[in-house]
Amino acid sequence: MEETKTYTTVDDLIKQAEEQFRQFIKDGKYKDILLSMSNLNCYSITNQLLILSQMPTARCVNGMKVWNYNHRNVIKGQKAIKIIAPLREIRKEDVLDEDGNVVETKEFEVMGYKVAHVFDISQTEGRELYEFKCDENIAKENFETIKDALVSVPRGYDVNFANIENDGVDGYCDFTHKVIVIQDGMPLERTLTTLIHEIGHALAEERVRTNFNGLTKKEQTQIREIEAESIALVVSNKLGLHTADFNMGYITKWADGDIDKFKNNLDVIRSVSYQILSKVEPALQSHLREQEKAQVQENANEPEELTKEQEKEPEIEEKAPEKPKRTRKTTKKAEVEQC
Repeated sequence: MEETKTYTTVDDLIKQAEEQFRQFIKDGKYKDILLSMSNLNCYSITNQLLILSQMPTARCVNGMKVWNYNHRNVIKGQKAIKIIAPLREIRKEDVLDEDGNVVETKEFEVMGYKVAHVFDISQTEGRELYEFKCDENIAKENFETIKDALVSVPRGYDVNFANIENDGVDGYCDFTHKVIVIQDGMPLERTLTTLIHEIGHALAEERVRTNFNGLTKKEQTQIREIEAESIALVVSNKLGLHTADFNMGYITKWADGDIDKFKNNLDVIRSVSYQILSKVEPALQSHLREQEKAQVQENANEPEELTKEQEKEPEIEEKAPEKPKRTRKTTKKAEVEQC
């Protein structure tokens, strides 16, 4: 009788992630992968796919030890999410001589992978955690801060805002001369999304392009555009910008056999998005904290306003405390009749 398998192996999870990725693309849900990527960016694309396949609504995932460290507990009865984690072990091996005696003990490192269990924040309870949140209004009010942080990301590139004569072109990235040009005078949100798109081009091009081997020039161009637009979507979603205009439907044509040519590029999208956000988020958080401090200081320096009741009450002058009166003893004189 064949033994029924009741446990999950690393190979099982890898196969599950591959199947989930292909199914997402066939179902036209590539955009869903990118939207989740802005929250799960610290995980590999394989683990992101595994997390999404088990909990599509996941937004902040950690192991039990991390949650406990942050004073949160896993709610009783919650089912763990299975992912793949690196395994690092130090093993010892005895070195024997000809007589079988131990001469020395050597240590060596073993690297591999294991099945790990994690939980989403919705599966835990306890102390509130700080979560970076940005919306459209915050992004527009702090446009210059975000723009300056973005411009500083692609090292060696000059970023210029100028009038582009070519109609319909919001921006371009010149790899040869290391120049990024953005159409001047566009709405703030469109300026940011275009800037992120072109920066995505610049950073992705710095990656080792072994996954381009065997691809035609047309395929390479298509993948570059998909990457840049995907990076722009991931970062824009994290910054609270509109993502409805991002059309990722054309990626479905890659699902009929060519999707393997593109899957490895998801790691490029993930790592570049993380690189951009790791620069923009701290800059924006620092700027917002400085604004809060300035507001608190301004409020502290403002004179307190009198209430209507206080304004009606007449001011009462404070009088100096009266000194105690001294009493003198006097001798009573005899009354004299008046005539």
